[in-house]
Amino acid sequence: MAGRTAGKRKPTSAEIATHNAAKHSKTAGAPSDSDESMGESDAEMEGGAEIESDAEIEDEPKLAGENGGKAGGTQGRAQVTNADVMALNEASLLFKSNLFKLQIDELLGEVAVAANSKATQDVDAALQQIRAELLAMESTAELTMDAATNHVRKLSKAATGQVFGIPFPDPAPAAGLALRMASAAPDAVNVVGSYPLGMAVRSARGFTVDVLAQMPARLFQERDYLDYRYFYKRALFVALARVRLQGSAVGEMFDVEFALLRGDTRLPVVQLRPKRGARRLARLGCTIRILPSVPADVLALRRLGPDSCNVRAALYSAAQDSVATPQYNAALAGDALQLTHLKYLHETQAACPAFARAAALLRVWLGQRTGARGAQQLLDSGRLGGFVVTVVLAWLVRSPGSGGVAGARLSGAMDALQLFKGAVEFLAERDFAAQPVRFGSADAFGGAGGAVLVDPSGRTNLLAG
Repeated sequence: MAGRTAGKRKPTSAEIATHNAAKHSKTAGAPSDSDESMGESDAEMEGGAEIESDAEIEDEPKLAGENGGKAGGTQGRAQVTNADVMALNEASLLFKSNLFKLQIDELLGEVAVAANSKATQDVDAALQQIRAELLAMESTAELTMDAATNHVRKLSKAATGQVFGIPFPDPAPAAGLALRMASAAPDAVNVVGSYPLGMAVRSARGFTVDVLAQMPARLFQERDYLDYRYFYKRALFVALARVRLQGSAVGEMFDVEFALLRGDTRLPVVQLRPKRGARRLARLGCTIRILPSVPADVLALRRLGPDSCNVRAALYSAAQDSVATPQYNAALAGDALQLTHLKYLHETQAACPAFARAAALLRVWLGQRTGARGAQQLLDSGRLGGFVVTVVLAWLVRSPGSGGVAGARLSGAMDALQLFKGAVEFLAERDFAAQPVRFGSADAFGGAGGAVLVDPSGRTNLLAG
């Protein structure tokens, strides 16, 4: 623009529009009032304010939206790319995921029960008192079956004012059975199960704390795994444990009674429920169970496989003498392996930091939904419970390569929500009968029939109800 005069001003938008309109009218040959006005405008601008050339006018920048064409409208609007859409989707998913995690944290904060906390200090104090009473149980000399029954009746009446006998399994011992039984204080008393592992959750019925009382090995003989002998001796210990607890200060806080573990008459336990007078315990809804156990080397575990027959013609006819007794054998092995299972879950928790929280979520889910195929099979087995789903989760975390489903494994580095989702998907798809779940090889359970979940020791089927 070097050729412009020094006093030249820049025309306004209105002047430019008028000039362009006049040129258009002249080209079309039609007379227009703007021709005359243009002459006047040229004369007025002759003193040093002439209009720029068309080229110079076209070079002037235009405001956004000034050009009414489609091209101008597109240039004035930002383009949305696929990357922008993906970023928005990721932000939305992240928000939903974070919100769901906050909801999970809130859920566990409401239902989880932590041992040795301020909320459970009354429960912990009661457990210490129960432990002291069990360790102080008096020894009983060897007695015949009838003498042992009479002994329990007399003790129960004297200690509690209530007469009860020995909770023998079904079938009860035959009259005149040549079996002598004794009892003594347990060698060890430990809190086991979900409570010490941080997996316990409170439901509408409260929560349960299991106390393991290990009976002395000297009370049993090598062949007591046969013909219910172990279960008869176990029942005597349970009866005397109830007498001790109900007749002590523990009986003032709790209603003490017999109950059946998983509904199995072979496995009676002592159950304690808080009395109404113990308000803080009753408010927590805590139920305590005394579970007898025996050292693993007392019973011949090698003889407790699914194909073994350990109930002989003394109770059944000769035609049924060789029939396998898998449920009977599983009940025996369960008592002998409780500490082994507890140790395995402790090790899994140490290897997988989120294991306890994931197991707690599974317990909440189990109490609400049972429609998945695997979960229904567990229910049908009669052995379904928090322990079983916790063992399934441990198998998914710690047993790569077993079972033939490589894609079902979970990493110990996952968080609780990822572990929970993986376990639920596994339960929804797995057929425990067609594809048994085994720790290690455990080939002996391949033809056991029904749902199969072999325990970490490889000795018993946890689903043999």
